[in-house]
Amino acid sequence: MHQIDDDTPPNVELGHETRDISTRVVVIFGASLVGGAALVFVAVWLVYLYFGAVANEAYASREYPLAAVGAPRQAPAPRLQTKPREDLKDMRAAEDRRLNGYGWVNPSGGIVHIPIDQAMKLTLDQGLPARAEAPGFQPDVRPERSSSGRTAEGVRR
Repeated sequence: MHQIDDDTPPNVELGHETRDISTRVVVIFGASLVGGAALVFVAVWLVYLYFGAVANEAYASREYPLAAVGAPRQAPAPRLQTKPREDLKDMRAAEDRRLNGYGWVNPSGGIVHIPIDQAMKLTLDQGLPARAEAPGFQPDVRPERSSSGRTAEGVRR
């Protein structure tokens, strides 16, 4: 290893390397970058003004729909709900009134509806009505396996 003597005088010509990069080149590059950005800004601004003028000429006689005076036109069906929460609350209240109240279904036929709790109690007390047996029905006979259900002849359970 090389040792440095403490007796050696310091180098008084310390500075920077002047051959690596030129300050003039950096300044020219920065100035050209700022100038190019300004040029692009001006070009975009001019294009914006041009197309704005073209649009104003094309739509000079156009009527603005939001500036129309009078009652607004209704949208075609089906229309969206304007108050869906209130509509749902009203619908459920009407269903609850129907389920828990009395009313006529067919006044001329004498058919009414009764509250659901009372209807379930009556069904438990009276039972469900039974259907009459169909003619030719044989509950103990099932079709043969190969008949695909077309004939009732065959195997008994």
